[in-house]
Amino acid sequence: MKITRTDFIKLSAVMTTGAVIEYYTSDLRKIFKAAAQQEVNVIWLQGSQDSGCTISMLQGANPDLVDVIIDFRLSLNYQPSIMIAEGEEALNRLKDAVAGDTPLDVLIVEGGVPEGYFCTVGEIDGDPVHFEEWVKQLGAKASNVLALGSCAAFGGIPSGEPNPTNVRPVSEIIPEKTVVNLPGCPPHPDWVILTLANVLQGIPPELDENNRPKAFYGKTVHEACSRLGYYEMGEFAESFGDPECLFRLGCKGPMSYGECPSRLWNNGINMCTLGGVPCRACVEPAFPDPPLSPFYSWEIIEPPTPEFPVDPMIVAGAATAAVAAGAGAYALQRRGKKKAEAKKK
Repeated sequence: MKITRTDFIKLSAVMTTGAVIEYYTSDLRKIFKAAAQQEVNVIWLQGSQDSGCTISMLQGANPDLVDVIIDFRLSLNYQPSIMIAEGEEALNRLKDAVAGDTPLDVLIVEGGVPEGYFCTVGEIDGDPVHFEEWVKQLGAKASNVLALGSCAAFGGIPSGEPNPTNVRPVSEIIPEKTVVNLPGCPPHPDWVILTLANVLQGIPPELDENNRPKAFYGKTVHEACSRLGYYEMGEFAESFGDPECLFRLGCKGPMSYGECPSRLWNNGINMCTLGGVPCRACVEPAFPDPPLSPFYSWEIIEPPTPEFPVDPMIVAGAATAAVAAGAGAYALQRRGKKKAEAKKK
């Protein structure tokens, strides 16, 4: 059972804009209910990470991860942070998927993949099982693989130099698979829900050169930043708390491809630069190493060129504001002259 073409066009609309996902909840519910009728099985592994991606999902506005599991009835067989099963019962779910006793439709990996005993999950016959081995075996069985967060997609913070545990991205562990990368530290909940909806419909998202869905990672943060008008006028913040462009405080928005400014976080309220913090380009493969660090240094990156895409409405708005300010100043000057002339008379 699949949703209609009309319903899917609506879903596509929310993927290609920063629209509020809750408006399309009914369409998403149809997708996940249809998936449940087909007994879609999902395993969510966690490696070298801080559970931030799971927390981000749990803090999604509508639908959040709990809605997806309960209301949409998606069969999430294994997720260490939220599942009730433990011990042998939990481990058996992984074993059954590896053995092929339970089909594995979607494998979600959160966190980077360290080498050997630096990360183990459970034991078989008394021997710890390396996380890397689970990723290899389950990845081979999975119809779809999602790398959730920058650590899983590119290595992230755990792989930062000198990378003592040899953390690698999921794509290096199962190179024979097309791994859909959803980077971010953490990624936006909508990115995960909408990508899952696409995958469950059997419609793979269009990917960029880093295997990221273009719908979410197609434009730079700089292009849609609320502070872009200041950049165009050459006005830069000198200290944190200033309202101007954060480029000279280390903002990596020109190097970061993500739709954060249009979708926003915390139920469409905020994002890094709106909160006064420079973008760290956490969605990029090099994060957190140079040229994306040091985080608060700007000399290490080239500023955007004049040909850099700019939202004309923002520039027009800045120009309109400047004209209005000039007109206001002229009006005040005229009023002052009239008062002076009246006093002389």
